[in-house]
Amino acid sequence: MTEIKDIGIVWYNETGKGEWHVENGDIATDYAIYSAVMVSLFSDRVAPLEPSQHEKNAAIGKVDGDRRGWWGDMLRDEPIGSRLWQLKRAIKADRSSVPASAQDMIYEALSWMVESGLVDSMSADVNWVSPGLLQFSIQLKEPKQYSPKNFLFSWAWEGI
Repeated sequence: MTEIKDIGIVWYNETGKGEWHVENGDIATDYAIYSAVMVSLFSDRVAPLEPSQHEKNAAIGKVDGDRRGWWGDMLRDEPIGSRLWQLKRAIKADRSSVPASAQDMIYEALSWMVESGLVDSMSADVNWVSPGLLQFSIQLKEPKQYSPKNFLFSWAWEGI
C-alpha cells in the first residue's frame, strides 16, 4: 500500500515551532499521517471559556485574554489543533496532574483521526522523563496495517 504524501513539516526543538520543509527550492512532502499529527498537536486550539474539572485540579485555570485558536475555526464545527499550549500555565509541582491533562489534550486533538477513519485506533502515554521534561508517545493504527505508527515528542518546560 502506497502512503499518501502531504506537505512536510520539520519541528525545531530550539524554537518550539514547526516549519514547512523546503528541498531544492520547493516545498518537500512527507507522509500525510505525520503532517496531520504535527498540525493537530502543535497548532493552538482555541481554549474553552471555562476549564474542565480535571483542568482545575491540574491548576491550569481559566484563560484570561487571548484564547488563541485559528480564525478558520469560525467556519468549522470542530476546532483544529491542541490545547497543549495551556500547559505552560500549569503548576508543575504535581507530578501526576500535568501528564494526565496533556494526555487528555492529545486525545482531544487527535480524536478526529479515529472519527474520520484515517486510523482505526490510537493510544498516548505521557510521562515526566526528567525534571522539567515531559515526553509523550503516541501510537496510531491505520486501517489494514499490522503495526502502528509511533510518534515520540518531548516538551521542555520554560524556566525549569
